[in-house]
Amino acid sequence: MKFLNTNALHNLLNTLIAIICGGALVGFDWTMFGVTDRTALQISGAIAVAKIIINAVRDGPLGMVAPSPPVEEK
Repeated sequence: MKFLNTNALHNLLNTLIAIICGGALVGFDWTMFGVTDRTALQISGAIAVAKIIINAVRDGPLGMVAPSPPVEEK
């Protein structure tokens, strides 16, 4: 599966963070799912930490602050 890579995972995690955190910030009622606003923010924080860990494993700690390589043209 060529489309399933770390960039796709990052996009998915960003979408989840936007749904969870964005909903909490605009007053979405998470209680209907049994989740408080505080818990929703904790979940989005855990997802953000997972993204940082993915970057650290994939690129290494120094790779996370290095300039990005140029985009290859196809």
